[in-house]
Amino acid sequence: MKKLSVAAVSLLAIFASTNALAANDHTGFYVGGSLGQLKLKAGDSESGVGIGAYGGYNFNEWFGLEANMFVSGDLGDSRTDLGAGTFAFTPKFTYQIDDTFSVYGKVGIASMAVVARPDYLRNEDFTGFGWAYGVGVNASMTENLNIRLGYDVVTGELDSEYSNGAQNIDTDISNFALGIHYQF
Repeated sequence: MKKLSVAAVSLLAIFASTNALAANDHTGFYVGGSLGQLKLKAGDSESGVGIGAYGGYNFNEWFGLEANMFVSGDLGDSRTDLGAGTFAFTPKFTYQIDDTFSVYGKVGIASMAVVARPDYLRNEDFTGFGWAYGVGVNASMTENLNIRLGYDVVTGELDSEYSNGAQNIDTDISNFALGIHYQF
């Protein structure tokens, strides 16, 4: 987590020191990917690498719609395989600080899933819907290429696939990630 934070701050400092004087168009479609630290909190907390994909459409400088998906690597220990993932659809509100930097916030709905596989037993799938929210900083590197540092959280209740499993587990899945996207 510390390495990701140091890398993100370093990249943002490099791009802050460059002069991007061309008027960048921040409207239209965009698509990108991210890499970060995913944390699953469902009773116990587990964390690991999270990868994601996102895309959306900015209607103007301050309002857009975004779809965001992120999944984890194996979050379990030596006896259990554990994975988590979410898909969120949110309106996104942006404040342009200058032509290079902006901050954003978003809130919307999401689906979430957690799969647990204890040693030599069948998979136990937990699924549900919840609320998604996130904040972040965006930096325009060129007219079309952007990087962003964001924090997304999906919170809700998960239900077990099997009736004999645990029911209605309150769950938070968060992702702190560095992303890069192309603005069309």
